[in-house]
Amino acid sequence: MIEVIGWAAVVLTQVFWIPNIARILRTRDVDGHSLTAWVVMVAGLGCWLTYFTMKGDTVGMVANVSGVTGAAVTTFCVWKWRRRGAVSVLHAQPLAHEHAEVQAESA
Repeated sequence: MIEVIGWAAVVLTQVFWIPNIARILRTRDVDGHSLTAWVVMVAGLGCWLTYFTMKGDTVGMVANVSGVTGAAVTTFCVWKWRRRGAVSVLHAQPLAHEHAEVQAESA
């Protein structure tokens, strides 16, 4: 019974990648995706894959091969289609001295 639950978990959690990757490939819109976060996700899933491989756990290996693949495809798309030179929202506001210069130029 525990194997059935494990395989059900693999199917249910790995279906997650399909609509997300399909949308990214269709629209090439990766705004809101953090490249750093996706790189960390690939690394973490790679560690899980190594762990389950060393334990000989087939369910864990299958789940993480799928996870690493989905995360790697997403990471590649985010890297390829991210806006170059995009400014973080936290840094989008001009600094005080820049704001004063802009106001002086427009006056």
